[in-house]
Amino acid sequence: MIEVVHQGVSLTIAPGEIVALAGHDPMRGAIARAAADLETIRVSYAPGGKRVFGGLTVTENLTLGAYRDRRDKRAVAERRTRVHALFPRLAERQDQAAATLSGGEQQLLVIARALMSAPELLILDEPSAGLGPLAVAAVAQAVEGVRDTGTAVLIADEELRLARTLADRVVLLHDGRVALDAPREHALRDERLGTAYLTDS
Repeated sequence: MIEVVHQGVSLTIAPGEIVALAGHDPMRGAIARAAADLETIRVSYAPGGKRVFGGLTVTENLTLGAYRDRRDKRAVAERRTRVHALFPRLAERQDQAAATLSGGEQQLLVIARALMSAPELLILDEPSAGLGPLAVAAVAQAVEGVRDTGTAVLIADEELRLARTLADRVVLLHDGRVALDAPREHALRDERLGTAYLTDS
């Protein structure tokens, strides 16, 4: 189990579990951190907004994600192979400049780059922001694949677009406390989430 502390609120996430975090500007300010020993638990952060290194290729972007372990070339190559299996679109475009990818593909690359550090906890900050329905579906499929690797995933997305189909649990923060922590099916029917978090786009 991984304990995450954000804005004074403690959450526990199991390996392979996907937790959606809702609330006002959920991941702005202090970034969530693992409360356990950071030397033994790896946390990786994937921002929204398609923040790739546009002048570099897909492969070069992925390599940057493994910078901490760059001297272990074998491990980096193995991680790249696993990432390609999770993100076949990126494997097809590995020599392409990141700036020439579609918006959805760029967001996939942001997530894939974060996975290159082999995290136990992956934090996705508004991964569906600015994406159309098809791109959101592609991101959702990729995150589903991440779940299968045993990586814990915390999704902070105000509109909860991915939470509708992916999250095991939904946690709503309000006034510095947990107002709701429930399985997805129950949480999405709870009026406390409100229409502000559940858009149809």
